[in-house]
Amino acid sequence: MNKIVQLIPAFHTRDAIGQHILTLHTYFKELRYASCILTLEADPEVRHHATIFHPDHLEEWKGALWLYHYALPSSLSDVFRQATGKKILIYHNLTPPHYFLPWAPHLAQLMLHGRKELASFTPIIDGVCADSRFNASELEEYGYKDIFITPILVQWENYPEPSHITRQQYFDPAYENWIFVGRVVPNKMIDALIKVFFFYRKFYNMASRLFIIGKLSNTPKYVEYLVELRTALQLAPQDVTFLGPVDYQTLATAYASADLFITLSDHEGFCLPLLEAMRYKTPILAYARGAIPETLGTGGVLVATREPEMLAELIAQSLHKWKHSKHRVEGQQKQMNKFEPTIHLTQFKEYIEEFFS
Repeated sequence: MNKIVQLIPAFHTRDAIGQHILTLHTYFKELRYASCILTLEADPEVRHHATIFHPDHLEEWKGALWLYHYALPSSLSDVFRQATGKKILIYHNLTPPHYFLPWAPHLAQLMLHGRKELASFTPIIDGVCADSRFNASELEEYGYKDIFITPILVQWENYPEPSHITRQQYFDPAYENWIFVGRVVPNKMIDALIKVFFFYRKFYNMASRLFIIGKLSNTPKYVEYLVELRTALQLAPQDVTFLGPVDYQTLATAYASADLFITLSDHEGFCLPLLEAMRYKTPILAYARGAIPETLGTGGVLVATREPEMLAELIAQSLHKWKHSKHRVEGQQKQMNKFEPTIHLTQFKEYIEEFFS
């Protein structure tokens, strides 16, 4: 029986890597592989799918194919090195350290360590994967070759339908609702987003709101700065609302209720929220940086500037057209089809079969 171990420092419910790992794990089990997710910690919702790592697992899974999902350095890097069996590194991107320096120097140091560690895996691996061409280009800078690209894979049937009750609670249809979804960290450029929203609300539509959805705890000083910026621009908490992380039902409702999903992020290794927005047919505007152009494709509007007055004017002129465009919805479905899991899972199976001993 083929044996596969997936290594991930923290196995989360609602992040892109966690969903990708669970999709692979489900597929491996369908293939009758012996499949295991080893982690240092797991969210309660997915805890039953994973096993908390113990050194004995190195012997128990001896000879397995080891897949290391790499986005942060951790003690599992040593486990990966010590494991007996073929090894594949799956790179999900490390945020460049300079984004964190003014806000969280410890995270900048962690990312710097991660990038140094990334280069150290080249002599010990048998294969290497990336979930975007952008991430593959970063690996090439560290000397990696023959990189297999497979995107983030999601079981879309697990996403719920929107909740009418949640919509009434948060997303008043009397307002125009913008949303951003992602960790509230400096590379996401949420300060630039708030400035765009300020000009839009001031000059084009006072009955508009911005909801920022995602983890707030990574860089508290940056979050404090954003709150101060909101105050300085005379925006109230109900104008720009930090919802923090939310459950799937609320997330689904946010996408389905939004007049616009907007991201001006400066560094993205994949950006799953773009596909989530397409899943709920939400109009999308995104800054063309990192992996965003390849993930978004025909699913939304790409811009090459973050100049706030210019973007506010563009949105004011075009949002009604985007919302009611049949062509936009067709473009989103066409792009979503490119990420349909079945074909990518089959290709990944063909790729890993050569590593089974």
